[in-house]
Amino acid sequence: MFDAVRNNKRAVQIVLLLMVLPFAFFGVESYMDRDAAREDAAVVGDMKVPPEEFEQALRAQADRMREAAGDQFDPKMMETPEARAQVLEGLVSQRLMLLEAQRQHLTVPDGRLSQIIAGIPGFQVDGKFSEARFDQVAQARGYSRDGLLARIRQDMVMRQLFTGIAGSSFVPASLARRWAQMQQEQREVSEAVITPFEFIEQVKVTPEDVRKYYDDNQQEFAVPEQVKVEYLVLSEATLAPTVQIPEEEVRKTFEANQSKYMQGEERKARHILLTVDKDASPEQRKAVRAKAEELLKAVKANPARFAEVAKANSQDPGSKDSGGELGFFGRGTMVKSFEDAAFALKKGEISGIVETDFGFHIIQVEDVRGGQGKTLEEARPEITEELRKVAARRKFAELAESFSNTVYEQADSLAPAAEKFGLTVKTSPLIAKGLLMPAPFDNEKLRDAIFSDDAVKNRRNTQAIETAPNTLVSARVIDQLPPSVRSFEEVQADIEKKLRFEQGRKMAQERGEAALAKLKAGESAPLTWSPAQDVSRSQGQGPAAVMVRAIFNAPANQLPAYLGFQMDNGGYAVFRISAVKQPKEALDQGRVDAIKAQLEQTVSQDDFAAYLSGLRREFPVKLNTRVLEANKTP
Repeated sequence: MFDAVRNNKRAVQIVLLLMVLPFAFFGVESYMDRDAAREDAAVVGDMKVPPEEFEQALRAQADRMREAAGDQFDPKMMETPEARAQVLEGLVSQRLMLLEAQRQHLTVPDGRLSQIIAGIPGFQVDGKFSEARFDQVAQARGYSRDGLLARIRQDMVMRQLFTGIAGSSFVPASLARRWAQMQQEQREVSEAVITPFEFIEQVKVTPEDVRKYYDDNQQEFAVPEQVKVEYLVLSEATLAPTVQIPEEEVRKTFEANQSKYMQGEERKARHILLTVDKDASPEQRKAVRAKAEELLKAVKANPARFAEVAKANSQDPGSKDSGGELGFFGRGTMVKSFEDAAFALKKGEISGIVETDFGFHIIQVEDVRGGQGKTLEEARPEITEELRKVAARRKFAELAESFSNTVYEQADSLAPAAEKFGLTVKTSPLIAKGLLMPAPFDNEKLRDAIFSDDAVKNRRNTQAIETAPNTLVSARVIDQLPPSVRSFEEVQADIEKKLRFEQGRKMAQERGEAALAKLKAGESAPLTWSPAQDVSRSQGQGPAAVMVRAIFNAPANQLPAYLGFQMDNGGYAVFRISAVKQPKEALDQGRVDAIKAQLEQTVSQDDFAAYLSGLRREFPVKLNTRVLEANKTP
C-alpha cells in the first residue's frame, strides 16, 4: 500500500487538524468491548467511553494546555467539573460522529489513506515518506502499524462527516464587507472625567453616620474562624534530599546513555534498504541478505556510485528517488540499530550490512556536524538529579501507605511520623476559614479537614491528603481563634473614608449626568476635555472593553454625539464623539476575503454544533456524572 503514497498538502492539513482537535483523543482499540461489568464514563448508543480513556483524554488535554501556557499553566484547571465535562463532551461528540458515519456507510479507500499518510510531515524523512519513520511514530504512541492506520482512517471518516456539514456553510460577501467596515471604523473621541475626589472635602460625615454604618453592616467586619496548624509534607521533593545516589550508578547511567549527553551531533546519510517480510522463511532472508552483500561490494568498490545504486535498488519509497538521501538526523530519530551504525561511521564511510525490523540496510555517511559530548564530570549534576528524582518517586510510592497509617494511628502528634520518615514539622500562619491560602492550604480537601470538628476540638491529625501529584499532607491544629467582629475603634477611620468616597461618587455622577443632559440639548457644559484621539474596536480588550463597546454602540448619525459612562473607580466619564472615520484599506479585497473566511468558520462551527445536538436526540447518551469530580473514578 505504501508504494502508492504521494504528497497531498490538503490531506496533510486535515489529518494534522484532526490529530490536535480536542475530540481526537482515542484509538481504535477503545471501541472494543472490554470489561462489560465496568462502569463507563459515558455510553453513546452502543458505544462506550471507558474510564481509563476519559482519564487519558484529560491528560492529553492538560498536556496541550501546558504546552500552550508554559509556566502559567495551573494543573488545577483540569480538576474542575466544568473542564472535565468539556473533555467528556468531546468524547461523546466523537462517538456520535462515528455512529452516524457507520449509519451512512462512510469509509476511506486504501489509496486515499495512502496519499494522506504520505503527506504527514511526522512520517517523512527529508521531505519523503519513510516506512521506518511511520513505524517509529506508531511505536512511540503505543500503536501497532495496523492500529495507527486504523486510527487515521477513523479520523478521516469523521472528517468526511464534519466537512459535509460544516463545509456547506455560506456567508454573503456583502456581510463580510460590512463586517470589515465595522472592524476598521474609528471614532474620534474626547473625554471629560469627573472624579469623586473633587467633592470629598464638601462631604459632611458625622460620628453618628459612621456608628450607624458599623451597626447596620456587622457582616462586613466579621472575621472568620482562624486556625494555626503544624503539618508534615511527604512528597518527591521532601524525599529527594534524603536519597543517596552511588557513584557507580551515576557512571553506569552515563555510559548507557552517552548519546543523551551529546550536544546536537547529527549525521547526513544515504541508505539502501532491501525489505524483508516479517514472515519470511530463513531461505528468503538469506537470499535478500546475499543481494545486499552484492550491493555492498559494489558501493564499496565505487562509493561515488552510492546514490545511483540506491536509486536503482533501494526499496524505501521515501528515499529511493533521491538516491537514498535521508538528510541530517540526530539521535533518537531512527531505530536503534540503524542509529548506532550511522553514528559509528566517520564522514565518507560506508557501513556493513545493518539489519532492522524493516530489512537490510547499507548506510553511507556524507557529513557530520555538532557532536560535542559532555564528560562524566560535566554530566554528573544532571544525571544525579535525574536519578534522585526517580529514586524519590519510587520511595514515595513505597512510603505513602505507611505515612497515611502512621498519622492516623498516632493521631495525637505528628512527631512520630516526622521521626519515622525523616521529615520536618512545619508551622503555618493563621489560616482563615473560607479564604484562599498558599499551597498546600489551597487544597479544598485539606482546608475542610483542618476546620473539621475532629481537628479543631479534638486536636487530632488530619488524614494524609493528596494535595498535588505524589504529595501527601497531614496537619494538626495547634491554635484556634473563633469567629469575631472587628471593633468599632479598629474600623472607624476606614468607614469614614468609605462614606466620604461614596458621597463623592454620587455627586460626581450627578454632575456628569447634568452636564451630559446639557450637551445633548445643544448647550455648553463646564467640562475639561482631553485632546481628541481615535478609538477602534480592536482596543476593546480587558478593562477598557465595556467602555469601547459603549462608544461604538452610541448613535453617531449626528455629530458631535455624547454619552456618559460610570467608571469602576467611582468617577463619571463624558465622551464626545466628534468624527467617524473609515480607513480606505478597510475594503481591501484581501481583508474582506480573510474576514469572510473567519465568519464562515464561525458559522460552520455553529452549524456543526447544531448537527451534533440533533444526533444526541437520535442516539441515546448516558453520562456518568461521578467522573466529573476531580480525583474520583467510578
